[in-house]
Amino acid sequence: MSKKEEIIEINLEEKIQQEKRNKQNVRKGYQEKRQKLQAFTNDRHRNDNRNPGTFVDITNLHYSVTNEELKELAQQFGKVKRAQVEWDKMGRSLEQGYVEFFYVSDAKKAVENLNNTTIESLPMKAQLRDQTTRRGMFKR
Repeated sequence: MSKKEEIIEINLEEKIQQEKRNKQNVRKGYQEKRQKLQAFTNDRHRNDNRNPGTFVDITNLHYSVTNEELKELAQQFGKVKRAQVEWDKMGRSLEQGYVEFFYVSDAKKAVENLNNTTIESLPMKAQLRDQTTRRGMFKR
């Protein structure tokens, strides 16, 4: 075997070894990503009621309550995505609203504490929204 053939053969063997290492690294990276995804999924579905996007419907609000005041009130119980007081076309309060919490446990805590709490001498009613029904589907 000539020197050129030996060099080519060595380079070819090195390339094959390098490709094997790359495949192993890719496989290893894939397995790591899969483990992280599995850990995230398990964390999301753990049994402490911290599923995302839970609504609390609040009725019998005083007409002077604003979105900001409702959000401030709800932030005492956990992380709030948004709080909204519902208004009619004339800009008057419909005396109801909703708060979207990041976690179910925070929403439950808010319902327990806000239900029958008085604001401006009106007792509010707070309840968890049933996720199976779409609220306001036919409302125009």
